[in-house]
Amino acid sequence: MDTGKASKPGCGRYSNSKRYVRPYIIGFGVITNVSVLAIVLTGLAFPPTLSAEENAKAITVERTLYERHPQPGISVWRGMQYTGPGLEREETRSLMAKSDTPEKPKRRYSPDNGRTWGPWEELPEVVSHEQGARMYWGRGPTAYDPASGKTVSIWLHQTHCNGLYHNQSFCRLSEDNGKTWGEPVQLRYEDGAYLDRDNLTNPEFINKNQAYFGNNICRLRDGKLVHAVAAVNVPYENKTGKSFHPWFPADAKNIGSLCFIGTWDADTEHYTWQAGAPVWVPFEVSSRGLLEPETAALSDGRILVVWRGSDTPVTPGRKWFSVSDDGGKTLSPVQELKYDDGSRFYSPSSIHRMIRSSVTKKLYWVGNICAELPNANSPRYPLVIAEVEETIPALKRDTVTVIDDKGPEDSPKLQLSNFSVLEDRENNVIEIYLTRLGADPDDFWGSDAYKYTLRFE
Repeated sequence: MDTGKASKPGCGRYSNSKRYVRPYIIGFGVITNVSVLAIVLTGLAFPPTLSAEENAKAITVERTLYERHPQPGISVWRGMQYTGPGLEREETRSLMAKSDTPEKPKRRYSPDNGRTWGPWEELPEVVSHEQGARMYWGRGPTAYDPASGKTVSIWLHQTHCNGLYHNQSFCRLSEDNGKTWGEPVQLRYEDGAYLDRDNLTNPEFINKNQAYFGNNICRLRDGKLVHAVAAVNVPYENKTGKSFHPWFPADAKNIGSLCFIGTWDADTEHYTWQAGAPVWVPFEVSSRGLLEPETAALSDGRILVVWRGSDTPVTPGRKWFSVSDDGGKTLSPVQELKYDDGSRFYSPSSIHRMIRSSVTKKLYWVGNICAELPNANSPRYPLVIAEVEETIPALKRDTVTVIDDKGPEDSPKLQLSNFSVLEDRENNVIEIYLTRLGADPDDFWGSDAYKYTLRFE
């Protein structure tokens, strides 16, 4: 890790809001050989509410083998994102042989939207073992901000000790489109110690300002940035005294989510980060609280936040959402994400993303929707895309379209998750990069990386 001691206020500022809202409403009611595989999927809908002809006119999906895994028991992962104001792309590559432990990370840059690439550069390992704890230090969502002329990224510092995970999030800035990064500034919403490399497991640090970074950085009309974090401390009282997950004991407080609002200060050349009021759901609604928030600016100026849940006997297989009409300072009570006709759908505990198309001007949700009751994280298929009805908000049922699904040769353990998504800035197609983890029935980790190209007709 290269953190040293994290910056104290002066390198960045923060403020917090102590307002709380009613917590929830349960809504019952490289490219190696692209010619090896290229499959065009059209006319697939889930649920089957669009005809093949109608669906083919709406969207086409092309799946292309991007890189084969290097050896048995090792999966290969690719990620892609823009890091500057124009066509500057960064591609990342890593290997994985066990859950949430990427190894041998590399990156390369393209100045011209992937037409040409610079050499691969090795990156520091993101996982280390120090002072009796497992430490993770890695970069998350990244976005170029024209207000500052800098690339902004959120980084996660995770400490695993005594059987529990402790998460803190930091902001770092780049002046060279993500090639190098400045000092980390912690996103803070309460008093607490600062990161000290000589005392990484200090309880006053790891138990305070807990925040697991979200999926993206959202830029608002007024130029402010919004980043939603999860696993934040809240005044939750577990009246049942029950825990549904070993990572979250019955007295855990880090189950909430809030938005950080970033405002660029040209005088100090840093962002001021204001913490909004948190929301949360009790353990009987989500056994690990609200997870992996994705934010999107709605057409009417509100902010939509969608979370992954973790199922319980009461609420299995749901996604959750909230909206903010004040720029992220407060969030509405958490509700179950449904279809626009009010019907419910199953979604496993898995990542999801939202993206607005420059072609249709519509907002889309990408994630897993399954036909049957899921069991925790599974099944993570099919992977679908659906238009967001922005007034309710909800998913438009008759737009749900399959991107990929389990094939007859695939293992039931297949995971179509943990993907990166972007819109090509020249031709406006949607690109998704995903490793079809567990596809091989005989080699779960021996998995290949794929690229999906989505075209709106």
